Amino acid sequence: MKNVFTIWKKELKDNIRDRRTLMSTIILPMVLMPGIIVGMGKFTMAQIKNAQEQAVIIGVVNEAVAQDFVTILRQLPKVEVKALAGDFQAEVKNKKVDAAVVFPDNFQSAIKAEEPVVAEVYRNSLNSKSSTALARLTTAVTQYNQLILQGRLGSKNITPEIQNGLSLQAKEVATEQELGGFGLSYLLPLFIIMWAVIGGQNAAVDTSAGEKERKTLEALILTPVSRLQIVFGKFLAVATAALTSEIVALGSMYAVFAFGGADFFTAATSSQASGVIQSNTSSINFSLEPQAVAIMFGVSILLVMLFSALNLSVAIFAKSYKEAQSYIGPSYLVVILPVVLVNMLPSFQATLGFFAIPIVNTVLLFKEVLIGVYNTSHILLTVGMMIVTALVTMYIASRIYQKEGVLFKE
Repeated sequence: MKNVFTIWKKELKDNIRDRRTLMSTIILPMVLMPGIIVGMGKFTMAQIKNAQEQAVIIGVVNEAVAQDFVTILRQLPKVEVKALAGDFQAEVKNKKVDAAVVFPDNFQSAIKAEEPVVAEVYRNSLNSKSSTALARLTTAVTQYNQLILQGRLGSKNITPEIQNGLSLQAKEVATEQELGGFGLSYLLPLFIIMWAVIGGQNAAVDTSAGEKERKTLEALILTPVSRLQIVFGKFLAVATAALTSEIVALGSMYAVFAFGGADFFTAATSSQASGVIQSNTSSINFSLEPQAVAIMFGVSILLVMLFSALNLSVAIFAKSYKEAQSYIGPSYLVVILPVVLVNMLPSFQATLGFFAIPIVNTVLLFKEVLIGVYNTSHILLTVGMMIVTALVTMYIASRIYQKEGVLFKE
């Protein structure tokens, strides 16, 4: 064990001296995590504000028959009304107007006869402002319908309040902490897996292909230390770098939430009321239960062990640092893409079998514990499969380091 510890210290010193490893292990997660969270929050809020402040041009065909509606439309903020005739569809297609509404000739007579009227709206999905114009038109229609309804009820000596026989008020049954955990479950599992891979990547390349490129691997092999001790010492160094990267990334993420930079998650998890439903949504609490933190940290260590061994196994086949990076890149995508798909699938209900699939099971388990669900069978199956997978990858790495043809490949 002393020899393993010596190899571990030697590799750690080499990694600390290497600027690329130091950057990917400490600096990048410290800066990138707050940047992603705050950046997405600011971008989302900016997009919402931009949509609200965006001025649109709405074309009206046959304006004379719908003067009351057009008056309401003109009174809306950020709306310019333009009378159209002739090829109005070309106007919409060429983005000279953002949307066009066409009123039928019988509009006035149908309204007076209290018959429903359908007006056609032409939009251009290639024009980003077209959706905003359609939303403004919908607002105008709502206001116009209320005006018509009040007139019809008044003509029959009926008060408008008669239509308010029933209203709904939404009550949130999820706790503040469950709402916060639900918001975190979209990105936190992905970030944990991502840094388990990236955090130790440069360290794995430097301790394998880097040593081959520097011609120092031969000297290490000639020392009175077994191959198994060498590979285990290198593995511990890579795992230490990856785990450090995980802790720094999650620590910086927690700091962002502690200082109120969670706009994106708040916007994503807050329910928005519409129509007759009045919302009474509780606030969101992003704090985590101690048992959730313990489970996620324990599984994260297994993830780090798995990816550290995997990165070492792949990188040792390369002859140079650059070649090793080209090998690890595709393997990283193979791991991350299924995780992203599983994480983003709406209303995905995982059966017990999914918790036997390495990597995917960790995402599913993290999503459960973040919202306060602790299924014993899911936890035990995930931990068991991750232990087996980590041990298998470590064994494969040790066997690869026994092959002279791989270690001294030219």
